[in-house]
Amino acid sequence: MGEPLAGLDGVDWAALGHAYGSAEDVPGLLRALSSPDEEERDAALGDLFTNIFHQGTRYGAAAAAVPFLLALASCPGTPERTGPLYLTAALAIGYDEAHLPSGVDITAWRKEAARLRETDDRDDFDLAWALRSTEAELAAYDAVRAGLPTVRTLLGDDDAGVRATAAYTAGWFPEEAAGTLPALGALLDVEQDPNVIAHALVAAGLLDGRALLPRLREHLAAAEPLPRWAAAIALARLGAADAPVIAELAASSTSPPEGEVAFLEGDLRLYSALTIAALDEAPPDAVEAVLDGLSRTSGEASFPMAGAALRLTFGTPVVPLPRFADLTPAQRRMVRTVAELPSDSWQWGNLLEILRAWGLPTVHAECRRYAGLA
Repeated sequence: MGEPLAGLDGVDWAALGHAYGSAEDVPGLLRALSSPDEEERDAALGDLFTNIFHQGTRYGAAAAAVPFLLALASCPGTPERTGPLYLTAALAIGYDEAHLPSGVDITAWRKEAARLRETDDRDDFDLAWALRSTEAELAAYDAVRAGLPTVRTLLGDDDAGVRATAAYTAGWFPEEAAGTLPALGALLDVEQDPNVIAHALVAAGLLDGRALLPRLREHLAAAEPLPRWAAAIALARLGAADAPVIAELAASSTSPPEGEVAFLEGDLRLYSALTIAALDEAPPDAVEAVLDGLSRTSGEASFPMAGAALRLTFGTPVVPLPRFADLTPAQRRMVRTVAELPSDSWQWGNLLEILRAWGLPTVHAECRRYAGLA
C-alpha cells in the first residue's frame, strides 16, 4: 500500500477553517496519527475531535480530512486504526444520539439543506450560519459516503476493533444500503467476535436490512448476550418487535449486557430504553423496566433516560401539572423515580431542562414534596 497521506500537502488547508480559525494545523495532526508515540497519537486525535468536530459541529476542513483518515484506517502501518475510523463516522453524522434509534434520515437532511439554500439571506446571521453549518455537515457526510468502498473492505480486516468500527460507520448511509447489506451479511457468515457481530446486527437494522431477518432471529435466540441485545435492537428497528424482542429490550433497559459498543458511546441501557420508547405501544412491563433502569442511573446518564421514561409514561407534557394523586400509576412511579435520583443527577441543568419541558418541578426538594416523599 502507498503512503496513506500522499497528497496531504496539496490541500490548501490554510484556506479551510475549523472551530479555531485556519485549518493549517490539521496536516500535522493527521501525520501525528501515525506516530509510534501513543501519547502523541492520542493528543492529535483529541485535537482533531476538538477542532474539525467541535462539540458535534463540522467545518470546511472536515470533508477535506476524511480521505486521509480513511487512508490511515486502511494502512497496516498505522499504529492504532480504530480512532481515525471512528472520527470519520463522527464527522459524517455528528453525535449519533441525534439519529437513534431510527437511523439517519438523509432525505429530510438534504431537503433541509435545499430549503436553507433557497432562503439564503446573507444579512440574516442566524440563517447564514445555519446554511454554512449544514453545508459543512453534508460535505463531510458525502465525503465519508464516497469512501464507503474502503469502509466495506475494512469489514474483513484482521483487527476486530477495526471490523466493529467499520460496521458502525457503514450503518449511517441508507443511500448505500444495497452495497453495504451484502457486505454485512458476508461478515456475519464468518464472524466469531461477539462485539463485531453486535455492531453488524445493529447496522443492518439501521439500513433496513430485512433480508437479514432470519439471521437476526438466530442471534436473538442465541446464548451470547451482546449479539442477542443487538438482534433485538435491529428487529425493533425493522418493525418486528414481538414478545421475545420486547422481553430482551426490557431486560437490557434494566441490566444491559457488557460490551464495548460504539453506539451511544456504549450506553446499551439507553439504546434499549429509546427503542422501547419508539414502539407504537410499549407493554406495561417494558415501561416498568425502563423506570427500573432510570432508577439505576446517576449523573449524565440520567438525562436521556429520564427523557425516554417521560415519553413512555406521559406521552406529551401535561400543563398545568395535575395533583400527584391524579396521575396514572406509571406516571406516579416516573415522578418518584426522578425525585429519588441522586444529587449528582440533579446538579445538572440538563436534567432540569428536561423536567421543565414536561412541566415537572425543577427544584429537587419541590419534586420530592410533589411526589409525597420525605
